[in-house]
Amino acid sequence: MEGVWLDISVPFGEEPSPEGVGEAPRAELPESSAQQAEWLKRAAWMGTYVTAPPSLELDLEDMERLPLTATVGKARVLHLDDVDCIRADSLAEYEPRPGERLLLRTRNSQREWWKRPHEDFVRLSDAAARLLIERQVACVGVDYVSRSGFQADGLAVHQLLREAGVWIIEGLDLSDVKVGVHELVCLPLNVKAEWGSPARALLRAMRGDSSVG
Repeated sequence: MEGVWLDISVPFGEEPSPEGVGEAPRAELPESSAQQAEWLKRAAWMGTYVTAPPSLELDLEDMERLPLTATVGKARVLHLDDVDCIRADSLAEYEPRPGERLLLRTRNSQREWWKRPHEDFVRLSDAAARLLIERQVACVGVDYVSRSGFQADGLAVHQLLREAGVWIIEGLDLSDVKVGVHELVCLPLNVKAEWGSPARALLRAMRGDSSVG
């Protein structure tokens, strides 16, 4: 029996505040539609969002190029208990496959990273990212945001995946999700932005799989 749909996205506008409690201050929305469009481009990294690989023609992300199969369809949730960063050998145990959508659950979700910052959040290591690229994974979802990382290599790993053509879903809340195969629906707004677009992500256990708890 198929499970119920579970919202695994973080509300748009949620950001860890510098003080460590609550939301970051929100800028006032511009009045004109043109200014609002520009504001949305700059605010693309809020809550849950999708980051696209660089465009070969414009060297810019373009959400219009997003193939629906990149972020919609069967996805496998992995539970990684690495303390500081996701190691390549931990990922290798799950045998990532070409074209697969993988959602990586760590202790970040349980700590509600979107409410307060943690300098010791679990990030994807360079070696783990290279393994995902080598295995030709199509999409990777993580329960943190690389731009808020305190480690210097956070954005470097992010860029490594992008340049290899891997679509990235960042800022997921996987606290109520267990390992297993699920049906994923994650649709970003159809906007042209320099990095990506806010998105709503839904997940449910597939028939015969009771992975959502």
